[in-house]
Amino acid sequence: MFTFLKSFFYKRPNIQHLPEQFIVADLETTGLDSNKHEIIEIAAIKVNRDSNNHVFFTGLVKPKKKIPAKITSITGITNEMVETDGEAIESIIPQFLNFIEELRLVFYNAPFDMSFLNKAASDLGIKIKNPISDALTMSRQAWPNLPSYKLTDLAKMGNLDTSGAHRALEDCKMTMTVYGAASTLLKRA
Repeated sequence: MFTFLKSFFYKRPNIQHLPEQFIVADLETTGLDSNKHEIIEIAAIKVNRDSNNHVFFTGLVKPKKKIPAKITSITGITNEMVETDGEAIESIIPQFLNFIEELRLVFYNAPFDMSFLNKAASDLGIKIKNPISDALTMSRQAWPNLPSYKLTDLAKMGNLDTSGAHRALEDCKMTMTVYGAASTLLKRA
C-alpha cells in the first residue's frame, strides 16, 4: 500500500491531473479553537508540478498572548522566538495572501487551518477564495482502514523524513508528498 508513497517521487508517476502550480500550506497555533487561539507560524510551498524548483514562504507570528508550554513542547516554538523574530498577524497575512495568489491551497486537515486563516483574514476585512484540497480526507480515501491518519504516522509508513515535525515548513514538505501520492491514486486534485 505505501510502496506507492515511498517511491512516489523516485518513479515520477503521471501527475498531469494536478494544477501546474499549487500551494501546500501549514499553520502552527497556540491551541485548537480559532476563536480563542492564535497563529504562531505560517509556512507554504509554491509547488511547480513539472519541476523540483519550488518557492517557500515561512514566518513566525507574534501572538497577543503567551504561547502555552504544551504548545512549545510540541512545536519547539518559544515565546522568545516569536518575540525576537515574529511579525504581527496584520503584517504576515497580507504577505501570505500575496504569496498564494489565487492558487489551489492544500492542507493536511484543511478545516482546521482554514478556520484560523479565515478568522485572521476576516479580522483584516479580507476573504480567502482559493480552491482548497484536504490531504487528510484524500489520504483516508486513497488508503482506507489505516490504523492512523496522523501526518507523521503516514510519513513514517511511507518512509519519509519526519524530523522537524510540527514546524510548519517541515509539515508542508510531508504534506506535499502525501498529497501527491494520494491525489495520483485518486486521479484528482
